[in-house]
Amino acid sequence: MSHRVFSLCQSGLRPTALLAAFVALLLGHASSAALADPATTPAIQVQAGKSDSLAGSLPAGATGYAEITGLGHLLERLQNSSYLQTLKSTPQFHELEKAPQYQQVDAVRKIVEAQLGMNLWKAAEELFGGRLALAVYPKSDGNPVGNAVAVLRGANPAVLTQVRERIEPFLSLANAQPEASDVIPGTKLFSNGGQAFVAWGDSWLAAASTRELLDKSLGLLSGKEQGALANDEAFRGMSAKMGSEHVVRAFANMGLLTKAKGSRLTPEKVDNPVVSMLVGGILELAAASPYVGLALDVSDHRFVVTSGIAGDSRQLDEAHRVFFSDPAGPGTPDIPQLPSLIGGFTFHLDLANWYKQREKLLEPQVLPGFDQFETGIANLLPGKDVGEDIVPLIGRNVTFVAAPQDYSHLDGKPGVKLPGFGLVIELAKAEEGGDLFQLFFQTISAILNLASGQQKHEPWVMKSESYKDIQISYGRYLKKPVGNQLPLVFNFMPASARVGNKFIISSSIETCRQLIDQLQSPTRGPGRPNRNLDFEVHPAALADILEANREVFQARSIQQGSDSKKAEAEFSTLLELIRFFDSFRLSTNVLPEAFQVQLEGSWK
Repeated sequence: MSHRVFSLCQSGLRPTALLAAFVALLLGHASSAALADPATTPAIQVQAGKSDSLAGSLPAGATGYAEITGLGHLLERLQNSSYLQTLKSTPQFHELEKAPQYQQVDAVRKIVEAQLGMNLWKAAEELFGGRLALAVYPKSDGNPVGNAVAVLRGANPAVLTQVRERIEPFLSLANAQPEASDVIPGTKLFSNGGQAFVAWGDSWLAAASTRELLDKSLGLLSGKEQGALANDEAFRGMSAKMGSEHVVRAFANMGLLTKAKGSRLTPEKVDNPVVSMLVGGILELAAASPYVGLALDVSDHRFVVTSGIAGDSRQLDEAHRVFFSDPAGPGTPDIPQLPSLIGGFTFHLDLANWYKQREKLLEPQVLPGFDQFETGIANLLPGKDVGEDIVPLIGRNVTFVAAPQDYSHLDGKPGVKLPGFGLVIELAKAEEGGDLFQLFFQTISAILNLASGQQKHEPWVMKSESYKDIQISYGRYLKKPVGNQLPLVFNFMPASARVGNKFIISSSIETCRQLIDQLQSPTRGPGRPNRNLDFEVHPAALADILEANREVFQARSIQQGSDSKKAEAEFSTLLELIRFFDSFRLSTNVLPEAFQVQLEGSWK
């Protein structure tokens, strides 16, 4: 069986657009190619003992690579999912269907389906049932992604044959002359301008921006060549740390990209303190990492996206070690699981040393802002220096949670009902830190109370109670506000407490009590990874809060031009879409020689 190799003779085709052209060819849009007879096309088999990954069939030296496995199966699940059907039944989707852009896309879809003789969903499911990979390579002019190779393997032979037959009328438009190729006996090559080349087999396709890359890929596919991407040191390092089999796998060679740029890829300093706190350490670790990897795994009701870099955070300089917990330690604490928890996060940062090292971490133009910050704090805590007296009292972990609250402090309810919030600050020095934050809490409460009085709201007095041997300071209204459309401020009734080396500041006494319960009886799952950041959201609880404010959202929609029935339908559909999901979690994991970021989600 013989196969032919074709050139896509599209004027101005860039290697970065090669994959788009490759997919377009599958769907019948290609305007230049040549047709091979499947009865005379040699099958290309994976060599025994080798990984099924297409990384073994792509040439070494790639600056970037992505591979997806079983895309057809994923598309089938998406097409048949109740979530997609619900989404398509929404008023918002019906409005989208009326848009000219949507109608143009839909018209193109119908034309392509007519040309292919099959539904696009079906075509995609059958063509992409195996593996699809793309790799980019540097050009001699220094462009790190100037050349590209794409390979598809495992397509349904009958469907692939049908696609080839359907696009045959377009092939006469191509001014391509066949040539002989020495890679596999009987192979023919079609080239028009030498801009892109495509080889088409019985159940596979290969495309490249140069004949050299295509010949190399065909040699690797057939097992006659050596020197695959799978054997590159950086790629092997990524596979060892992140695994080699995923639904989606992507890779960037940081060494080659750095060489092409001529300098480090990530900035040495950032111009935003918050960005520095959140990703300053990641940027520094990535600068020396040989790779950045990405993986996606999907099961029946869960997905996990993992991004990873190599490097031992313990080997960083003093300024950048402040961002990472010890890989051998526990990392951040678990998020307190309050009743009907909406969401929360825990975050690790050696804030005292970050503040001390800020000149090494931040751009010079940002630093004057710290003087203004210190002046503001001095007005709240006279005689206290931020760098010397305040920041050193703060520990390395901060926790924030949001959960429903009751309104027992009111004779009524606010017009907009907010959840209760709680902030848990770890203290480096329990007694001294607790006293300082209690002073801060009392000062802020007094200022807010004064502002409330100026706005003619009911003032509160500071009270205290003992709860499970913990002293809680909290505000209590002299007279409970009355009404069912009370202003937003009446959601909040501040409370604070210290539990060991943890200081709680919360928006209500009930939330404060719940946090005390959790901190006195902490739970930690077995085998829990070391996390620098842990952020989670529970959509059902979020939907309950939105439901409690249904009238507010629907009224706003009506003000923007919707009628009452449409506003109600849109809001109900929104809640249904949100409740489809069970949870989301974004976390970072500190490993002895690597660092990973994970996004997890689950649904019903």
